[in-house]
Amino acid sequence: MTVARITMCEYFSKEVGDDFELKYSEVAPKSLPDANNLILVRTSETSGMSIAIYKDEKTAESTLADRKKMLEGFPDTFKDIWHMQGEVSLNFLNEKLKLGLDNS
Repeated sequence: MTVARITMCEYFSKEVGDDFELKYSEVAPKSLPDANNLILVRTSETSGMSIAIYKDEKTAESTLADRKKMLEGFPDTFKDIWHMQGEVSLNFLNEKLKLGLDNS
């Protein structure tokens, strides 16, 4: 079954979070190539959440070392960071958006 890893973090400042978002968008797809989806959400000026979706638990577990290495490349970024993992029960993708039919 498909598995999601949700990571919650608190940045040291808004500026640090801004910088992390820009760099993460470049680094994450290269560091976690086995992820089916990578989503980054800014939940406040100084906090964020990322969601990585994998085809199964074995794949999710196999990426932990690469995830750790990637995050070590962001020293002095996080006041607090933790993750949880679980089975995905819904991963809906609107086909209109996928096909470029909805420009709203």
